This record gives sequence, structure tokens and C-alpha cells, in this order.
Amino acid sequence: MTEIEQNDRNEILRRGGITYAEYMNWALYHPRYGYYTSGPVRTGRQGDFFTNVQVGRLFGRLLVETFCEMWDHLGSGRFSLVELGGGDGCLAEQVLLALEEKGRASGVSYYLVEKGPATRESARRRLSRFPRIRIVDDLKSLEHTSGLEGCLFSNEFFDALPFHRVQSKGGALQELHVQEEEGRLVERPCEPSTPRLAGYFSEQGISLAENQKAEVCLLLEETIGEMERVLARGFALSIDYGAPSYDLYRESRSDGTLQVYQKHRRMDDPFEDIGQRDLTALVDFGRLARLGDRGELRPLIFASQGTYFINSAENVLKEVIEKDVGEKKNSSAAAQIQQLVHPEAFGGRFHVLVQGKNVGHPNLSGAKVNRIHRLTTQ
Repeated sequence: MTEIEQNDRNEILRRGGITYAEYMNWALYHPRYGYYTSGPVRTGRQGDFFTNVQVGRLFGRLLVETFCEMWDHLGSGRFSLVELGGGDGCLAEQVLLALEEKGRASGVSYYLVEKGPATRESARRRLSRFPRIRIVDDLKSLEHTSGLEGCLFSNEFFDALPFHRVQSKGGALQELHVQEEEGRLVERPCEPSTPRLAGYFSEQGISLAENQKAEVCLLLEETIGEMERVLARGFALSIDYGAPSYDLYRESRSDGTLQVYQKHRRMDDPFEDIGQRDLTALVDFGRLARLGDRGELRPLIFASQGTYFINSAENVLKEVIEKDVGEKKNSSAAAQIQQLVHPEAFGGRFHVLVQGKNVGHPNLSGAKVNRIHRLTTQ
């Protein structure tokens, strides 16, 4: 038994149980032993899962097409990029290199937000040659920065926020707490730790079926609030696994969407190898859109990643394909496009939500095929 597992069990025994959100916060973000904060590589072949960033530099190039279009719409001399969950700076490097190739890097200030000390240090080393880079541990560190104009963006950030687990029983909502029984950690139904859990569903007009389990990320509200405070004018672009609310909580998802990964394998038990397994769940994009709309972040675009990139960066995709064919190369370009755009790969698994604050009605290319209505209708 690892030290973090023993510490967890001792604390759970002392308190008689904790919420799943508390457990997840320990497992993922414990300062010394947490999955994202303890230092080892978590993505790529040597890690536990692949994401868009590991596909290749094309991902950064495609994002930059969107960023430049947003920048042009704002008409500002300078443009700020704030990356949430920036990790070791790999995506930041892709973006900054693409901006250099377009001759637009000099006008950009880049803020990388990363909670893990080891990964922040890796990002500092990777990005040391780029000017105007600031690396911070949370969004609150930027709230006193004079209002930024630009884009706050993320790739698989929201799905890693700690969430609560609930289930419906006899028409009432129960919260699944983590308890210790006979030397093992288990889920057990208890009274909800906060009325906000029931409010989460009632506000969206959603009822769970009998015995249906689900995940609720209450931190979405806090995070959207911080994003609004940091951004004076501009956009928020979120890329993640997820679905509209009505789809996320449909009856067929009887056990919720909790997923556990280790060494590229889907695991069953979230209570084994604590701190060594990734814990995640699908993002409620409908909730994200409603929270922003309740404040100042208006939902503008919702689409699958493949559809979004085909519309927002069609010129880049054509250029890459034509260069590949013209030079008669069997390069990785086609493989990168396939992975990022194809509906059976990341193109269909990830979705993109674009929100705007004080931007009017921008004519962004990514909105050519837009499903924003699906976030609020069934």
C-alpha cells in the first residue's frame, strides 16, 4: 500500500467517509503524490493516454488559425492567450511556433496555467526561448492582471476537475461517498453534502432515472467565474470529451461516465493505485454554456472537433495535404489530419465550445456548421 493510499484510508476512517470530489482531489492533485502533481509523464506512449497535443504540431497550427481570426475581430494591437491546464508546455510550444511562422508572435502575450509544480518547471524549460511567457499555478493568479483581451483556451482541462458522484433512488438524489470497509475503499450512498447537487439538475430540467448514477462538477461554476474576471474582452475556447446535458444524463448512461485509465488501458477500480491512475468523466457542455450565458460569456459555437477544424482551418488542411502530395512523401501529415479530424478518431470524440465576452456577433469560420442550439434543446 502506497503512502498516499494509507493516508487516504486513515483520513476516510477518521471522518467516516468523504465525497467523491474530495477523494478525486487527493488522488489527482495531492501536492506530493497526486496523479497530475507528482511529476511522471502522463501523456503519450510513456504515459496513460493520448490527447490532441501528442498527434503532432498540426494541432497547434489549427488552433492558431482560430486565434488569429479572433485577434482580427478584436482589432487590438496585442492579443493575450491564456492556456488552462498547460502541462509541460508542449501545446504552448506548438502554438508559439505556429504564430512565429505566421509572423504574429511579437504581438502575443502567453499565460500558461498549470497546477503541478514538476510540470510547471518542465514548461519553463521548454518555453525559455520565447518572450512574454508567464507561468502560474491557477487562474486566480491572473485576476489582478488588468483586463486581458484575447482568448482563454484549454485542451482536456474540464474533464480533470474533481466531481461529485450521485444516484437517483426512490425519486430522491443520493450522493455516493467514498468509505473504508474491511480494508477496501468503496462507494456508499449518503445524504447529499450540499443542496447544489440537486440544484444542478433542477436548473437544467433534468431528472435521473431510478438507480441511475451520474457525475456533477460543481467547480465548473467557480472556473467560469474566474475566466470571466480575467477576460475583459475576447473568447473562451474549450476542447474536451463531453456532450450536451440532455445527452450526458440520458437513461442509457446508467452508471455515469466515470473513466479510469492507466498505461493506455481502461481500468475498473478507481480506488486502486491511488495517484497512479487518471480519473475523468465527460464534460457537461450544456452546463458550461449556461454558466457563461448567466454571466458575460455568450455561447457562440458548439461542434465536433473535426467539423470545427474543417471549417475554421480549411486552408491549413489543404496546404498540408497538397504539400504532402506534391513532394510525394509518405509523411505523418495525413496521419495527423486523420487523427484530429476523422469522426472515428479525435475528430468525433472531442467537442469544441467557443464563448465570447464583449465581442458582439463575430463571423468566425468555425461557426459554418454550428450546433450551439443543441446545448439548450433536447
